[in-house]
Amino acid sequence: MSLKLGFLSVAALGFFAGGALADSISPDSFTANLAVGESVTITKTVTISAGGPTDALIDAYFLIDTSGSMGGVINAAKAAAGDIFSTIAADFGAGVAGGVGVFSEAAALPSVIAPPGSVINQDVTTDTGNVINAINNVTLNVPDGGGDFPESANTAIELVAENASWRPGSNRFIFAFSDASSKGSPDADVIAALAAEGIKLVSLDFGGGFFTTDMTELGAITFSSSATPDSIVDDVTAGIIEGFGEYGAVTVGDLGGGDPLIDVSTVCTGADIGTCVGDSAVGEYDRSVDRTFTFDVTFTRNADGTSVFDTFALVDGGIVATEADRFPGVDVAPVPLPAAGWMLMAGIGGMGVLRRRRKAA
Repeated sequence: MSLKLGFLSVAALGFFAGGALADSISPDSFTANLAVGESVTITKTVTISAGGPTDALIDAYFLIDTSGSMGGVINAAKAAAGDIFSTIAADFGAGVAGGVGVFSEAAALPSVIAPPGSVINQDVTTDTGNVINAINNVTLNVPDGGGDFPESANTAIELVAENASWRPGSNRFIFAFSDASSKGSPDADVIAALAAEGIKLVSLDFGGGFFTTDMTELGAITFSSSATPDSIVDDVTAGIIEGFGEYGAVTVGDLGGGDPLIDVSTVCTGADIGTCVGDSAVGEYDRSVDRTFTFDVTFTRNADGTSVFDTFALVDGGIVATEADRFPGVDVAPVPLPAAGWMLMAGIGGMGVLRRRRKAA
């Protein structure tokens, strides 16, 4: 047995009391009693707002060149660490995590060179204090003083991309700080590693432009920066915002959260100016205007038991908005409501079980 529900909400129309709308998924909560083998299909509307998301899940990894010429920049990065994280958190909500690594002539994993001489000094964590401590513990000339002018940024970026503990559904950024040209892993290998994990690379050049040239070849968003805390904060924030500026795919999914009790499947039904391809809206999108996408999402109960999980609006695989799904365990099938009843309930504002989730602080 399958039911289909339609919802019209303020979010779907692109308005929100008090100001601009953040990226959203509507309805923002859904509850249903399903017997084993029963399914229900609802229409979910995803609005991707102009400007940028405010509730995205963000993993920001800071990768710092520790060769001798970087002394002043390292000190500035340490001083700016708290401001960087507080700025990101203020702009993008509470779902921010960070990590810290270093490189110079050498670049290796912790299993090869023990911290703090490895690329990964602090793995991705939501503990802001640990991230700040890791930045404060970055030491000039560790793992080494640098030797020649090129430093092993390419190798370090590839190692972080492949080995950091990126969170499922996170929007991923590596911020690389250096004043030198880059060497190590071939560009093609670094580009492939970044693409495989959906990572946006942002570079901050504290030298004469050599680092910018090499990072541009990797597809990075590049900035020139002076060694002042304010400029670092501004560049990092601008890099994140620019990284969200263009996107190519929008979908809805639970990232496996409903397993094993509830199966979740999605079909795109409306793609703004793009095209629906299976479960995704595909096109060349930007955040110059609000864009609206619609999806039919089907929940099917595979086994009895209470299932509580989230469904996400995903832009290029990264979470930008969250919806709560609740399926209480039942022993018998619920009495179906006639189709006219569903339409009436939707028309007067939706089922009583729908409620707006309080936005995370």
